[in-house]
Amino acid sequence: MKKILIITAIVFAIVLVGFYGAYKFINSEAVSGSKQEHVDAEAVDNSASSEEEESKQTDKIGGVQYDIGIDNTSSEYKVIEVMHKMTHQKVKADEKWGAIPMMPDTINRVYEIVNNSDFDRKDQLLAILEKWKTGNFTEVNNDHNYFWQYQGGTVGQAHGILSNAEEETFILNNFVDDIAKEVSSQQ
Repeated sequence: MKKILIITAIVFAIVLVGFYGAYKFINSEAVSGSKQEHVDAEAVDNSASSEEEESKQTDKIGGVQYDIGIDNTSSEYKVIEVMHKMTHQKVKADEKWGAIPMMPDTINRVYEIVNNSDFDRKDQLLAILEKWKTGNFTEVNNDHNYFWQYQGGTVGQAHGILSNAEEETFILNNFVDDIAKEVSSQQ
C-alpha cells in the first residue's frame, strides 16, 4: 500500500508539473502576442503622430501678411520681426504666428533696408540675407532661432526644417493663390 501511495504521489507531482508548465507556456504566448499587439499599436500611433506633426507644421496659421511694412526708417527690431516671419514657411516649430512669403523680391527689399542701415546686428543680418539670396536655407532653423531669441521667445523655437513637400503644403495653406504659385515656383 505504501508503494501505491508513493507511485500516486509521483504521478500526481508529474501531472502537477505538466499542468504548471503548460500554464506558463500558454501564458507566455499570450503575453508575447500582447506585446506584439502593443508594438503594432505603437507603430500605428507613431504613424498617426507623424501625420499630426506634419499637419501641425503646415496648417494655416494666423498673422499672414504680404506687405512687409518696413522701409529705410524702420527699427532693427521691426526688420528682425519681418525676417522671423519669413522663416515660418521653412521651419518646424511647436508654435508659429505670422508669415511673410520668402520670395526673392521680399529678400532683396529687406536686404536693401539692412544694407542701408546702421543696425547693431547689421553684419549678422546681411550674412543671413546673403545666404537667402543665393537660395541657401540649410541653416534657416538657426536663423529663425536667432530672431526668436532676439525677440525674447519662450515658445516656438525651431526644431527642424520643413521638407520641400511640407513647405509646399504650408505655402498652399497660408498664402493666396497667386502668391502661393509664385513662391512655389521659386523653391
